[in-house]
Amino acid sequence: MNHYHLVPNVFFRRQLGQYLFDEEKARSLLSAHNIPLSVLTSDDYTESKKLASLANTVWRSLDDESTNGAIKRLPFGFFKMLCRACGDCLNLHSIIHRSCDFFRLISDEYKFSLKIKGEEALFILGHESQEGSFLPKNNDYFIMSLTIVLTRWFAWMINEKIKLERVEFQFSAFTLPKDFEAIYHSAVEFNQHSNCIVFSKDFLKKPVVASQDKLPALLINAPHCFLSHYRQDNSTAEQVRNILVQNEDYSQLKLLDISQQLNISTATLTRKLNAENTSFMEIKDRTRKHKAMSLLRTLELPIAEIAYLLGFSEPSAFTRAFKKWTGDSPVEYRSRI
Repeated sequence: MNHYHLVPNVFFRRQLGQYLFDEEKARSLLSAHNIPLSVLTSDDYTESKKLASLANTVWRSLDDESTNGAIKRLPFGFFKMLCRACGDCLNLHSIIHRSCDFFRLISDEYKFSLKIKGEEALFILGHESQEGSFLPKNNDYFIMSLTIVLTRWFAWMINEKIKLERVEFQFSAFTLPKDFEAIYHSAVEFNQHSNCIVFSKDFLKKPVVASQDKLPALLINAPHCFLSHYRQDNSTAEQVRNILVQNEDYSQLKLLDISQQLNISTATLTRKLNAENTSFMEIKDRTRKHKAMSLLRTLELPIAEIAYLLGFSEPSAFTRAFKKWTGDSPVEYRSRI
């Protein structure tokens, strides 16, 4: 097996769009890309690079890069024009704002915006039905694909992986939640108020480092190339995060505890995390934040008890930390959710 991540076969069925209902055409497209016909019925997994190749062909054939997921189709070449429109942007903040404007020019069904709350930047991908119309059935797959392409394109522009805090979707999961988490390397929440990509606001200041002379090479394979960038996250940071998440007493774990579980010295662990632009305390803080949000959403426990479970010395300390993280107090967050 190659190093590419495997994606659920349901993604292939969604990517076929209207061709899914034309058995002869669907089989022809799959065969042309050396994709097993079992993807039409099986809930197994197939290599992501084959999904990317299929996507490019379907988009071109339909002349629609939304794969029937938008009210007004996005003509083939739309993403290439978006890349050129952002060619003079200086940082990620300006790229996102320019992208919002670009989508609005195409259709008023797009209500994209960027908000900053606490330490978080929220890129909201509002997609609304117009008067007398409804969002297409394949809209959930379109929004998912769009978040993948945009997030990876943003990372390419600043030449740095964007560590997502979480991803929120308005729709229900159409495959296992863990499959979505493997894509984004973050928590993914469904049936939320909006479609939203959340990351540290510090990324907004990151300068664009992708020079214009590199753009033609990218556009040869864009945007489908970004759909093949599913890779297992075997980074040291992910290993540390997994240990923390799986330990009920994670708030008590120290750097030494983690290094012993990984069979390396604390100095080596620190050096590896530094090379990945993070630290043990940053990972631990993010883990505590995600746990806090989960507890506030799913359990009707008093705030004081949640603070205790998270290892805070007193509720006021938890409230201050949570407001710093999200811009909301725990009470405000819980009432909003």
